[in-house]
Amino acid sequence: MTNKLLHSLAMITLTLGLTQGAQAEMAYPEFKVTRSYQDLTPQQIARAEKLGATCYMGCHRPARENVVETLSPKLEGLPAQYFISQWIDFDAERFGGIASQMKLTVYKWPVDIMEEVALVYANKEMSFDPNPEVVASDAYKRGKKLYDKACKMCHGEQGLSTKKANPTIRGQMPTYMFETMGAYRDGIRNNRKARMMQRIAKLYTEDQWRDMIAYTAGEFVKHIERIDFPTGKGMPTPPGFRLPDTGQVQDFTDTRGEDSDHPKHPQQFQISDSGLTAFDTNTKLTWERKTSRLWMNAAEAVAHCDSLEIDGYSDWRLPFMKELVSIADYGEFRPAINTDVFLNMPRMNSGIWALPISDHKDHVWHVGFPDAHIMGQHTASTKLVRCVRADNNGGFHANDFVDNGDNTVTDQVTQLQWQQVISDQRRNWEASIDYCQNLNLAGKQDWRLPNIKELVSIVNYNEVNPSIEQTFFPNTPYKYYFWSSTSDIGGPMKFFRPLTARKPQQHPEEQVIRNEHGVMAWGIGFQIGDGQGQDKQSDFWTRCVRDL
Repeated sequence: MTNKLLHSLAMITLTLGLTQGAQAEMAYPEFKVTRSYQDLTPQQIARAEKLGATCYMGCHRPARENVVETLSPKLEGLPAQYFISQWIDFDAERFGGIASQMKLTVYKWPVDIMEEVALVYANKEMSFDPNPEVVASDAYKRGKKLYDKACKMCHGEQGLSTKKANPTIRGQMPTYMFETMGAYRDGIRNNRKARMMQRIAKLYTEDQWRDMIAYTAGEFVKHIERIDFPTGKGMPTPPGFRLPDTGQVQDFTDTRGEDSDHPKHPQQFQISDSGLTAFDTNTKLTWERKTSRLWMNAAEAVAHCDSLEIDGYSDWRLPFMKELVSIADYGEFRPAINTDVFLNMPRMNSGIWALPISDHKDHVWHVGFPDAHIMGQHTASTKLVRCVRADNNGGFHANDFVDNGDNTVTDQVTQLQWQQVISDQRRNWEASIDYCQNLNLAGKQDWRLPNIKELVSIVNYNEVNPSIEQTFFPNTPYKYYFWSSTSDIGGPMKFFRPLTARKPQQHPEEQVIRNEHGVMAWGIGFQIGDGQGQDKQSDFWTRCVRDL
């Protein structure tokens, strides 16, 4: 199915060599919605609802909960044609806001299935519960006059669209709309029909946008207090650091070279006498064992760790992305962590904050521990918190690369040697494993496909487009993911399937997986450094690694 999607989107890549102006003037590739909601079978509706629920368990949850600061939009009530057109545009010229969070997810599902999702959400109604104080305000009245003049013709009465290609905006998230107008004005958002919206955005001031948004959203655009989050730049690595294994012991393929074929540094923790902290004998980081029972926004999370005192230590801080991934257990799901070591972990809503900022000034990172996926999230959203410290006031964030001059790069932090220039051919998961197993490079033949933690280790989370050190890894593509050797153990229905026994209680036959639960593997996208489970039949990039 994924190959059908890639075929459907292949036309779009033809536009990438054009100038922005030419792109904006040309007709964009179309996928015409030809079905209606009534055409869908109960099975198709159920599948679409599950896919939509996955979106709302993550990025779009604050929108459903009406967290007015969020940059993720509500999806209900959007016309199906608009929904699917925007989805396709993420692959090409869709920028602005946090579009890069979505750009690689277009490869998760084929267009025909996304058409079903679009139809299901078009059949819903966008919630609209206007704040009485906003409705009574002068801004609301001014906004109505401005909106009726500038927007009503295309977007309908108070934003309730009746046109297939134009979105419903009545009840839409106010800050999302404000940021979108800014992206149009500044020429950042330049996908289909952008030219018209760019002109509209430039005709009005930001105060006038706020008034129009007050009218259509029923809420004021909320001022966001921005703080300077720690960057991690220059942070020393703890002496004796070793990159731990992923924890995956399961066997998913007869092809030699998957994650469990290359154990090296098993996860190991020492619990303090108080029982409050856990020392990672690999990374030399000390962790708070209990996650916060309170959900906090990103600024509150930083302040919480800064003020924490446990076991006589007061130098706690919020973890960086690579550090938080280092304690994930990819041999488990719901939650993907050792629950004997790390306590208070919900099975589902278990996202934990991490630094630094991601691709937007109002977004930092989080690991979603139902499966240990990696995504940015709006700082006004709320997540759980687990603090960390190191004896040398250091951590695991920066790399120490050496160009070996033979098309390989060594990272002296992780003691891994990397293929520098990758093959220009994309491959599916098993073919990528085979490619690395058979690679003869720099006189070495013990190359392999990296596991997910190894692949994360070379991400530069202080850069985007690409999020990697270009001096050492030039011309790294950030369209499409890079494969890891780690399977996504939960499978496509990870959020809905019954839980298995935890690893210590599993029988050996339970660790040999050759069914629908083994059809996905983890990939990293080097546009921003996000990590997602993907269909193993998808064709993605391959970069091989070897141990020194």
